[in-house]
Amino acid sequence: MALMLSLVLSLLKLGSGQWQVLGPGKPVQALVGEDAVFSCFLSPETNAEAMEVRFFRGQISSVVSLYRKGKEQPSMQMPQYQARTKLVKDSIAEGHVSLRLENITVLDAGLYGCWIGSQSYHQEAVWELQVSALGSVPLISMVAYVDRGIQLLCRSSGWFPRPTAKWRGPHGQELSTDSRTHTDMHGLFDVEISLTVPENAGTVSCSVQHPHLSQEVESRVQIGDTFFQPVSWALAVKVLGILCSGLFFGIVGLKIFFSQFQGKIQAELDRRIKCGQAELREARKYAVKVTLDPETAHPQLCVSDLKTVTHRMALQEVPNSAKRFTRKSVVASQSFRAGKRYWEVDVGYSTHWYVGVCRDDVDRKKYVTLSPNNGYWVLGLQREHFTFNPHRISLFPRIRPTQIGIFLDYEGGTISFFNINDQTLIYTLTWRFEGLLRPYIEHQFRDGTLTVICPLPQESEREASSQRASTTPEACNSESSSQVTTPFLPRSDE
Repeated sequence: MALMLSLVLSLLKLGSGQWQVLGPGKPVQALVGEDAVFSCFLSPETNAEAMEVRFFRGQISSVVSLYRKGKEQPSMQMPQYQARTKLVKDSIAEGHVSLRLENITVLDAGLYGCWIGSQSYHQEAVWELQVSALGSVPLISMVAYVDRGIQLLCRSSGWFPRPTAKWRGPHGQELSTDSRTHTDMHGLFDVEISLTVPENAGTVSCSVQHPHLSQEVESRVQIGDTFFQPVSWALAVKVLGILCSGLFFGIVGLKIFFSQFQGKIQAELDRRIKCGQAELREARKYAVKVTLDPETAHPQLCVSDLKTVTHRMALQEVPNSAKRFTRKSVVASQSFRAGKRYWEVDVGYSTHWYVGVCRDDVDRKKYVTLSPNNGYWVLGLQREHFTFNPHRISLFPRIRPTQIGIFLDYEGGTISFFNINDQTLIYTLTWRFEGLLRPYIEHQFRDGTLTVICPLPQESEREASSQRASTTPEACNSESSSQVTTPFLPRSDE
């Protein structure tokens, strides 16, 4: 009877022009360091432009984001959410709003809600944000010998919530273990388990499993009887004597070796720098003028002189456009379907950016990983330099670049990124390009500006020929050089 009465009351409310607030309906999953999106809408469809929309944490007074009187109220946010939220209200006239919470941490886990109210009526919806972090591959180390057995220790770090760690024997059977966990300064769990195994134990594995995602990482070690061969004292003394007598000569030999090795490393480094400089000179011959299209820029990005991008805290009043990005991005007015093109971007000391190209037909209203599979070929900085091919690859430039050169060879199927600071090649991506490509910039934080630079060739053909004679492509592509290009990757859908 109570359930039937509740349904009748709901129908009476809807019949009198009132509505319901619907949220995600199930827990929202997010990984540490990534973004989470909360969607909230009115049923039946109702215009919410004149209403108050409040996203809150736990209780309605704990404001995560507030929309009131037709605009956002950032001063009402809790400090830990300031500059981390983006209210997407493109469909607010249909009663649909979304909140993007950026750079998720373990402290963000918990209950959230959406409260929508008019002058005469209000409702709310509540859901849970579940935060996860996948830790490192287990590291197995040998601690000590115990009664013709060997004590093993397995460690893994960076998990959330608390993971489950297990030892398994050669037939997959679980072994009795001693497990300990503790949290680091970021609230992530580190786990270690120890095990003592007898001789001839065979293959022993250590696995750590995430409790929610059902994902498991594992390492194995082979324990054979060679660990436990008995050694007489006489033999041990002889071996120790040989080791001691050879230690001095070993140290001298190592000094000589490392001296020669250091010289080879320096020679290889010098060669790579010369090769990078030669490739950069060649790329700059194809310099083109690149101007940014303000109509595509996110409302928090200010484009000036058609070449400089500045991130602002407040949203600008901009006209609605299907060309405009929902993420903090902008593309150029120019598009390329063929040929070779080169341009540069001054990133300064900004700490969160992406530069490169994207397909003209990417979904500009959708958040996806900026990988080739999704139509993006970019170099990025987010705590470290990285790119995708299509999976993430960490990069470590010798000198931190503040100016990036971008060389697109459409028919050749490559895009190369250069560090202009020391004129070296950072990375080359290889792909079968299709359709129109546009220069792409993403600027996430208000910590500087990104500026497109259109360089001119730095030298005449005669100077270029002279330089190529001293640093030939054959020398740069010799077998002794390490490749920075990726294998030729076909386009695929994620």
